[in-house]
Amino acid sequence: MTDRRKNVSRSQVTEVKPQERAQTTGKAAKTSAREERRESATMKSTNKTAARRTSKGSSLFARARNNQIGRFVYDAYYELRYKVTWPTFEEARSMTIMVVIISVILGGLLSLVDFGLYHLFILVIGGK
Repeated sequence: MTDRRKNVSRSQVTEVKPQERAQTTGKAAKTSAREERRESATMKSTNKTAARRTSKGSSLFARARNNQIGRFVYDAYYELRYKVTWPTFEEARSMTIMVVIISVILGGLLSLVDFGLYHLFILVIGGK
């Protein structure tokens, strides 16, 4: 049984032991024997499943996911799919319009400063 936290990638999710769980929740009492048996049974079944998978041979996808580049691609996909909050069409349109307006205003200001400095330079060197 795993505890998943919101801002933790899948590779960082770890299994929390019953003693740690009791400490983190602030409960001094230990978990019941029934819960411990259930967790140990779950662990045994997952170990059998993992053994079954390795006995058949790992798939191409699983092997690619276990190397460094494949892990990066998989983590990037997972984060883009499940953690990124994408803007709606209206939000994206309004933000794009704001970027264009601010760019035009800054471009106009920079061109005025450039025009003024150019004429100041001409005045200082005594041209035309």
